[in-house]
Amino acid sequence: MPSILAGAVEIDITPPIGTELNGYVRESPSNGIHDPLKAAVIMLQTGDQKLVLIGLDLLGIEMALAGQVRAAIAAALEMPAAGVMIACIHTHSGPAGFLPDLPGMPTDPDPLQQALLERKLVGAARGAAARLEPARVGVSRGELFGLGANRNDAEHGPYDPQVTLLKIEAADGRLLAALVNYGCHPTVLSGDNLLISADYPGAARSALQALYPGAVMLFANGAAGDISTRFTRRGQGFTEVERMGRLLAGEALKLLQTAVMLDDITLAAADTPIQIPLRGFPSLNEMKANAAYLKAELARLTAAGAPQGEIRKMFTRVQGAEMQITQAAKLAGKTRQESVMQGLRIGPLFLVSMPGEVFTSIALAVKAEYPAEFVAVVSYANDYQG
Repeated sequence: MPSILAGAVEIDITPPIGTELNGYVRESPSNGIHDPLKAAVIMLQTGDQKLVLIGLDLLGIEMALAGQVRAAIAAALEMPAAGVMIACIHTHSGPAGFLPDLPGMPTDPDPLQQALLERKLVGAARGAAARLEPARVGVSRGELFGLGANRNDAEHGPYDPQVTLLKIEAADGRLLAALVNYGCHPTVLSGDNLLISADYPGAARSALQALYPGAVMLFANGAAGDISTRFTRRGQGFTEVERMGRLLAGEALKLLQTAVMLDDITLAAADTPIQIPLRGFPSLNEMKANAAYLKAELARLTAAGAPQGEIRKMFTRVQGAEMQITQAAKLAGKTRQESVMQGLRIGPLFLVSMPGEVFTSIALAVKAEYPAEFVAVVSYANDYQG
């Protein structure tokens, strides 16, 4: 008889139409809902050890709010907060209101939405605990090409194609839940889109749930800081969202068939506060001159009819140059930012959480330290530091 207990719940966290959207600079708020936003909650227990994994269809969540929710769930389920992980898929078509006013990315926290999210997630965690049943756990990994690529240099830039999957099935073989880890920005949709959407992770989830009705699918984004669909997408509409989502779902489906299931595993959790050093900034005149140069280059590429991927790359460089000026002023005198990192062990799988836009080189370095293990870097987790 399995010694593992598992329970999973999926809830709706879609905001009202008219909510501001995060991820791009937009002139208008949302004007509709294309697909509902979800929170996936998975609970695992062996003996007294409990873990709660939460995936949110949000751009990110600030550390104070994440800490508050983790503490509330820990109190409700009588477990350490270190065992609760909250990870966001980083959709750029999700609601604003869950992040602080970050330098260069102004946003207003929404206390009402935050309070409602906390109540929903605590309730969902209670629901997952109420559904605990004997289960088995398996891990598998594969590779996916054609969805993500290095968004600065698609041909030569670093890219981690690895897809890692955690499969959780009931003792009778029913699929209860799966966690899919893969690193790529959910930015198939552009800033022109005003419909609320979970982008390609939502499409992947729908495709998998059509095959496994009732199963909870949690997408844990990997090192997506420099990985996107900029050079792989064939458009920026919902037809392309579906195509990209099916690419991920197809690899996940294969991994669901190849996972080796275990009746007995070890669960463990730890987290630690960290101090993230801030980079230095050039002089104000240098930053202004760089921004002016990049704007001229953008105008030149646009006039020359350059490929859209190259124009988009230059556009984001212009945004970055302008953002740097704002950051330098706002962070003057600061050298470090406080954040948190977390590690969870689920049998042979190790989940390492990192706050914000983790770059591929960091994930590859972490995985290289443990080549014989299943290691998955989960970004946008428990905090967002840009």
